[in-house]
Amino acid sequence: MSSTSIGLGEFELNPATRELRRGSELIELPSSAFDGLVYLILHRERAVGRDELMAAIWGRSDVADSLLGQTLVRLRRALGDSGDTQQWIRTVPRFGYRWVGPVNAAAAAVLEQAPDGDSAAAADAAAEPAPLQAGSAADETDLAAATALPESASLLQTHAMPRRLRQHWASAVAVLALLGLLAMLHFQPRNNATKQQATTQQPTAAPAAPALVLPALVRADEEWAWLRLGLMDLVASRLRRGELATAASESVVALLRDRSETEAGPLLEASGLVGADTLRIQPEVERSQGQWLVRLRAQDQQRQLLVETHHDDAIVAAREAADTLLLRLGHLPPDRRDEAPQALTELLQRTRAAMLADQLQTALELIRRAEAPLRERPEIVLRLAQIELRAGDYLAVEQRLLALLDTVPASRDAELRGRALVTLAASYIRRERPDDAAVHYDEAIRLLQQGKAPDALGLALLGRGLVATLRGRYEQAVSDLGLARSEMESAGNALGVGQVDLNLALIEVLRLRPATALAPLIDTAARFQRVGAQEEYVFTLASIAEVQQLLLDHEAALATTERYWPPEAHSQNRRLRWKLSLVRAQALFETGRLDAAQQLVDGILAQADAELDLAVRAKTAGVQAQIAAARGEHARAARLAQAALTPALDASDRCRYLQTWTLRLRALRAQGDLVSAARETQALFAWVQQRAEPWSQTYASLARAEQEVAEQRLDSAQPLFEQALRQVDAAGAIPDDLVDVIRPYADMLVRNGQLDQARALSARIAPWADRDLRAASVFVQINSALGQTKALHLAEQRAAQLAGERPLVAIEP
Repeated sequence: MSSTSIGLGEFELNPATRELRRGSELIELPSSAFDGLVYLILHRERAVGRDELMAAIWGRSDVADSLLGQTLVRLRRALGDSGDTQQWIRTVPRFGYRWVGPVNAAAAAVLEQAPDGDSAAAADAAAEPAPLQAGSAADETDLAAATALPESASLLQTHAMPRRLRQHWASAVAVLALLGLLAMLHFQPRNNATKQQATTQQPTAAPAAPALVLPALVRADEEWAWLRLGLMDLVASRLRRGELATAASESVVALLRDRSETEAGPLLEASGLVGADTLRIQPEVERSQGQWLVRLRAQDQQRQLLVETHHDDAIVAAREAADTLLLRLGHLPPDRRDEAPQALTELLQRTRAAMLADQLQTALELIRRAEAPLRERPEIVLRLAQIELRAGDYLAVEQRLLALLDTVPASRDAELRGRALVTLAASYIRRERPDDAAVHYDEAIRLLQQGKAPDALGLALLGRGLVATLRGRYEQAVSDLGLARSEMESAGNALGVGQVDLNLALIEVLRLRPATALAPLIDTAARFQRVGAQEEYVFTLASIAEVQQLLLDHEAALATTERYWPPEAHSQNRRLRWKLSLVRAQALFETGRLDAAQQLVDGILAQADAELDLAVRAKTAGVQAQIAAARGEHARAARLAQAALTPALDASDRCRYLQTWTLRLRALRAQGDLVSAARETQALFAWVQQRAEPWSQTYASLARAEQEVAEQRLDSAQPLFEQALRQVDAAGAIPDDLVDVIRPYADMLVRNGQLDQARALSARIAPWADRDLRAASVFVQINSALGQTKALHLAEQRAAQLAGERPLVAIEP
């Protein structure tokens, strides 16, 4: 047993690696369950109240009892325990829980090294149920106090603490676009390089489904306007259940987004809308003399079909029309014995129509006005969670669906449970909890593979592929994404196919090949734009801008962000808008527009929740630190960078974490605090050694080299710079990283009188001297040292143009 492990009878708990094992078997535990386990063991001498345990796990006590109950059920199940036997965790009636299992007392001292304030912090949180509010962006001191590590604390000692001490440590890294889920995580431009070489090439266009249902033509009072999209979706769903591959409703709505509702009729004849072999189906619905008449006109280049049905209910008439059309096309209609009650079907279709029209508030109101028994149906509970997911209320999704899953076992309704698991997992992805997401995706895939729901199965595979990507398991990710693409095609989901292709392109970036990813990203963005998929389109644009920044094409990156500005015009999801704003703020900073960048990051901090949006706030503080450093405000830059260096940033974007730490070290040196800089340089080096990633090794060597220069040991600095240069080449020589290494290296060579070496080195970054201020500054320094007046004048002009609002003195080492 490791010295950092704790024996629990037949189990072994390692808080440092966050692992629970039974012998050699690794037991999968969601983050919340693991944190609860650690907290109960830490306080095993007493019973822990429910509110206190909630606060220890989630940092707040106003959490649904069902959420805590579900967490304890999972924990007990992992331990082979139950509410009946209670051999490990005992329920204390009307109070809480207590750990009663065996614990190796000597090894348990590992846990007890945690600060004494743990219990008090949880108890305080339990006594104060109100969530934290987002602080003022202008209050720099409060931001630093809320998110920075203590000055005396090691930056390494963050991995063995319960969640309360880790300030809701989110366990995800990077972001890929899953706007079918719709995951937008925080795109991490670089991550672990890998030797895996699975192919990630993608086609240039999504395939057309054999059939496509157009929005219905509605001839009835305004109260029936929802039938336009509601019947379209109902007919399409019915045809798919009859095994006729039919385009997903989301794809159709996106395709027709810029067309007027009055154009629906001519669309049956429109050329270029879809392929000539695609069967177009135009529903028409008309109310006359208390009866509904539903017509389905279907045609392709070989056939023209007309189906008519009458009924006193529009949904029944549409269902019968779809079944008749299936029969005429040689398909068997789905079994009617499994049909949902009429009131349930109508509410589902009305809320679905509202969601397709991006009217989330209308969908919510429809559910709120329904009778209580209908609102409590599992299908409606799931629909409500789907609406909340779209609106970005991820905590509400978790609370609602964990309670639902307790009441819907697979034996009762495997498909509904599978869809609920996919929705819950998507919320975990967005909250940067991929370990929890993976557990739910795995179960969802097992359930959905047994049925006929390719749309939901495709989303589950897409999500699991994302989790594999975040873990650096790219071959597994590509495999899952390939399967997801196949399911999306079967479901007629062109948007889903595009989302898969987007993720495949972003895997190239994670493999340190941004130049390879750029063309596929541009192609995917064009495809999303053609079909009117706004959120997918703008997220892809943001990804393009980030890749352009890695390639040091800063003006192009800024121009790309112009295409989605303002973000409010493209998305109702405020977290996506923050993502778009943060990418634009970075582009503004890199082009010298500091005031505009500052305004954007201030706006994000003013809106982002101080508890739920820790990673966003940390990234934003990092950009603030960059702005301060560019203005020569080194003390402020150091404080802001420390505020950004949180476990949340480490978990969500390790690359940005390391670069922010590098910025802090430079700021400390610039203000003359070499002692602190030396201490933290060693801490950074140790942090990197634990991970042994080629890209991060570059920055460890670079930090040590710059510290040697600051302490006037130029001879010992040069081998470290050479090492950093070899490492950046091994990691793909991404232009942004290459310039970051060569700029201080060339400065040291000039200071040491090694001008020929500096000139030779500068040739490697010459292609970007017209686009990046750091590269331009190298040529200013070299030409100044050489006394080359004309070349110096041209270099200074170029640097001045690139500097914008950045004082040129601030770029001098």
